[in-house]
Amino acid sequence: MSTIKKIFIVLFLNCFCLSFSQGEKKRNSKIVFLDLKSKAVKEYTIDKDTMKARFSIYVKKYESKEERDKATEVYKDMVKNIRTSGINPSEVRLPTFSIGFYSWGGKPEKLKSLKGIKFITIKQFQDSIYFVKDPSYIIHQLKDGTYLKWKTYTMEVVD
Repeated sequence: MSTIKKIFIVLFLNCFCLSFSQGEKKRNSKIVFLDLKSKAVKEYTIDKDTMKARFSIYVKKYESKEERDKATEVYKDMVKNIRTSGINPSEVRLPTFSIGFYSWGGKPEKLKSLKGIKFITIKQFQDSIYFVKDPSYIIHQLKDGTYLKWKTYTMEVVD
């Protein structure tokens, strides 16, 4: 086989393979500003050395205890009647009540102000909760008026 044919075949195969590859899209991470006293914040813990932190935000529908209790009762009834209801057992699941954000292995970035930072509020986050991407960032205010910005990863929390 001639060298020109070999080069042509290699170039053709390369173009063919590249035509099926997917371009990597740049992901937009969310930056959420948390008021740690908000009722939408389920709980938070920050280690004293600030190497680890965890923040949980309620899904909008389940902010009230009554709504969570109601959903739990519906779930219990579905489990109790699973044999006679005709429901697919793999579809019976307790709803996700909150989204947990976990940060570990590094200290947060300390900010003097929020000037120039595009962030969303807890309410805006709750409205777009199903579009969470990792990593996300959590910012909260300290008593001295400065802020901490945590790089976090999400996890669904049922309880």
